[in-house]
Amino acid sequence: MISSQKHEQLQLELSRWYQTVAGQYLQHQENQLLINGLEGVFGYHLLSMGPLEYREALSASSISHRMVINTTAHGDRKAQLIGSQYDLPLQKDSLDVVILPHLLEFSSHPHQILREVERVIVPNGRMIILGFNPLSCYGFCRAIFGFLGRMPWKGHYYHPIRLRDWIQLLGFRITRISYAGFVPPLPSEALMTKLAFMERASSSFIAPLGSIYMIVARKETVTPNVIKQPWMRKRPALEKGVAEPTTRIRARQDRQ
Repeated sequence: MISSQKHEQLQLELSRWYQTVAGQYLQHQENQLLINGLEGVFGYHLLSMGPLEYREALSASSISHRMVINTTAHGDRKAQLIGSQYDLPLQKDSLDVVILPHLLEFSSHPHQILREVERVIVPNGRMIILGFNPLSCYGFCRAIFGFLGRMPWKGHYYHPIRLRDWIQLLGFRITRISYAGFVPPLPSEALMTKLAFMERASSSFIAPLGSIYMIVARKETVTPNVIKQPWMRKRPALEKGVAEPTTRIRARQDRQ
């Protein structure tokens, strides 16, 4: 049984952590990732799931109809949908883009969320996942402070390679993986600002060590295999009971 209440509580705790100095810095980096991930992505309907807000990135999107779904009303955001993220109140093949910001790490049933997203995305639509990287300074902090049960350390951090396997099974193809968040989670805004130069590592070979990643995946269109019916199969040139041409009969008689 899926515990929607527990999932909602964890999301609200995470949302409050994003109001801290480290959280605000990380959210700025995620906005930049989303702006790049949404560039060149067109469509009619975009859905962001959960209480985390990315107004800067969504405002830069060319998709004008943008919605947010959460289990309860949150903030003053417009175009909110109230419903379960495990059972989206939307029709099949109705969305062009779905954004999942840190939903999978704090869910006891991440596969169910992914299946619902696959159901509502149109063919060639995009799924964008934001996640915490276990192979990063945040992953190191989680290994130390995770037992304290504090945000964001008590989530389950999935590596992009593991998510790639799940996503491909659902018929998606990953088109982009980007990293950011190379500054450790410090309580001082001034110190984090001084260390912001470390973000240039996102363009180097150590990019996969970034604390956050963005996965952009496209839903593949499946071309069904055409199974030929019996009446479509090629018929033999000469069927049983059909007389041979007269010239062939005469040639056979001459040889005898």
